Amino acid sequence: MNKVVNMVVIKSILTLIGGLALLIYGMKMLSSNLKKLTGGKLEQILVNATNNPLKGLLVGFLITVMTQSSATTTVLVVGLVNSEILTLKSAIPIIMGANIGTTVNSQILRLTSISGNNWIGLLSPASFAPILLIVSLLINQKAKKKKTKDIASMIMGLGILFTGMVIMVNTASSFSDLPILGKILHNLSNPILGVLAGAFVTAIVQSSSATVGILQALSTTGKITYSTTIPIILGQNIGTCFTSILASIGGSSNAKRVAAVHLYFNLIGTILFMLFIYSYQYFVGFKFWNNIVNMGSIANFHMIFNVVSTIILFPFMGWIEKLTEITIRDKDNDDEDDSLVVLNKLDDRVSTMPRIAINNSRDVVLKMSELAKMNFERSMSLLKNYDEFMLDKIEHYENNIDKMESVVTKYLINLENLDLSERDNKKITSLLKIEAEYEKIGDYAYRLAKKFENINDSEITFSKTAIREMEVMYKITDLAIQKSIDIYQDGKRDADIEIEALRDFAEIRREKYKNLHIRRLKNGKCSVESGVSFLEILSCCESIINHCLNISIANSNISNNKSLITKHDYQNKMYNKHSKEIEDYINQYDAKYN
Repeated sequence: MNKVVNMVVIKSILTLIGGLALLIYGMKMLSSNLKKLTGGKLEQILVNATNNPLKGLLVGFLITVMTQSSATTTVLVVGLVNSEILTLKSAIPIIMGANIGTTVNSQILRLTSISGNNWIGLLSPASFAPILLIVSLLINQKAKKKKTKDIASMIMGLGILFTGMVIMVNTASSFSDLPILGKILHNLSNPILGVLAGAFVTAIVQSSSATVGILQALSTTGKITYSTTIPIILGQNIGTCFTSILASIGGSSNAKRVAAVHLYFNLIGTILFMLFIYSYQYFVGFKFWNNIVNMGSIANFHMIFNVVSTIILFPFMGWIEKLTEITIRDKDNDDEDDSLVVLNKLDDRVSTMPRIAINNSRDVVLKMSELAKMNFERSMSLLKNYDEFMLDKIEHYENNIDKMESVVTKYLINLENLDLSERDNKKITSLLKIEAEYEKIGDYAYRLAKKFENINDSEITFSKTAIREMEVMYKITDLAIQKSIDIYQDGKRDADIEIEALRDFAEIRREKYKNLHIRRLKNGKCSVESGVSFLEILSCCESIINHCLNISIANSNISNNKSLITKHDYQNKMYNKHSKEIEDYINQYDAKYN
């Protein structure tokens, strides 16, 4: 007989867990399809909510209500702060609003308790969950547009959510005759054990709504009292912070502080509530303390806790911010490693936000361009003054450029898997080309540095004329790199004409210097070894300028509404429209570097 009872209990527990799985899956399905449907607008709404704390509070509330998940909102905020799009200060009211927003879930789930054969009974999830599933299936079968399919998936997510809750309620009611349930619930009336249990379960399922849903389902057994419910709800508000803590791992100091804000807010609120409730209960006593609690009362207390905590702590947001800054210190970065800090912008939590993700990728590529230019300038400084420390510095930054190129390439390729507009696709294609060009410029800068190392080790010397000619090639190459950065950063249209002129001028000068070198070689004014090195340096400079031209073309493709333009077509277009300007620039360079 005991074996039969045990099997029934095990079956019921498995059914309860299955219902919980459906509840969580439905929430995630609803949330993910809403994000697809809005196409990054949720994130933009969050970004626009930075100028007013009350506005931030409202936006955090509304987004959490729409996505049915405070975890979704907090993870988004962590990602936006990590990418330096939101500040820590502006994130705090959004987190508070998300805490209030998640209480709406439990208010919706309380509808499961509605019963009856009248029209009101139709409001019960048991009645309309099947209707939602059927409607979503019919829409999905007929839909041709992706947006319509996303709407159908949202409806299905809601239907699955309520189906899971109905299963949990129906299963939990069968536990009412189990003696062990009464013992467990009695032990959980201990405030410390109750808080720990609520925090632990919520951390495991990573959803405070799911934990409240479990509690609401168990309330149908008629064995849960207010004394048991209150500490569990307080604990689940602490446990829900585990999701944002996980999301902040590997992020910037401010990203970690956002998770800390979430934890401190709920922890302080829990402590204040426990001090008030248990002090009052000890000295005066609540008349309802040992009364049976129902689904509605659980939902109401959940909401009261978060609303009252927000009202109390909202004026002290600045203090909470300072507390996080005291407990989470900024990382002590060496100057050598500062260049990689920008990689924090390539946060996976914002990779589903095309506009923000593309802009963040642009910032990383801009940093690559700056490092490539600095390395080129450092390498040319070795011509007259070779320095082993400088070579090590160049190598260090070259490794950083390579790492940034690898990370941003993977990030951009992953973005291409999203449902992007044609313009965003063009931006990503052009960015992939631009970052590859700057990586190659960095390679040439490092190659020059190693060439000067070889020149120093081999004790190769150059004539004053050869040094002057190399300096001219260096200056026009450095100018070309700067012009490519100007185009990339600010979209300066005159700079692309100047890059074309610099490319032509570099080719003219290379041929001139090559002929002068041959003359010096014949006259015995330079050695064969120095001559070979001289030509390699000129060739490196010319190659860098060609990469700058490729960057100019890629930037042109971003603003071009038509198909991507080739290098041949680009140069034909340049000379058809701007041949006079190009010629004028070449004459200016010729006069300047004569």
